[in-house]
Amino acid sequence: MKTLMTTLLLVVAGGFALSANAEPTLEVGTVLEGSITRYECGDSCYLTIMAAGGEEYTGLCTASMCESWNADAAIPDSMIGVNVRVTVGEGSQVDGEGNVMGTTDAFNEIELTDTDYM
Repeated sequence: MKTLMTTLLLVVAGGFALSANAEPTLEVGTVLEGSITRYECGDSCYLTIMAAGGEEYTGLCTASMCESWNADAAIPDSMIGVNVRVTVGEGSQVDGEGNVMGTTDAFNEIELTDTDYM
């Protein structure tokens, strides 16, 4: 049992380490449209949107709209499912001490496209 728990811990920690050092995958300036599916914070905060084709895209939440969400480390529940248009940039991932760990995709601009939220 101890070996299983150690292996599980290594797998989980290893997966986190890999995601913490992710590299940009989208071209800067790419515009994506979709609906917000997730918002998660660890040392940095990430927004995930699902595009019309079913692909999910995740980026650091760096747009001005993210400021209050990032300060609270939470997004209002009413924002899940809202349609948005995001512009992709590049952002710095930082650890809990503020050290830059690498760069990754960032959503630098977010525009609400749902008429209920405009």
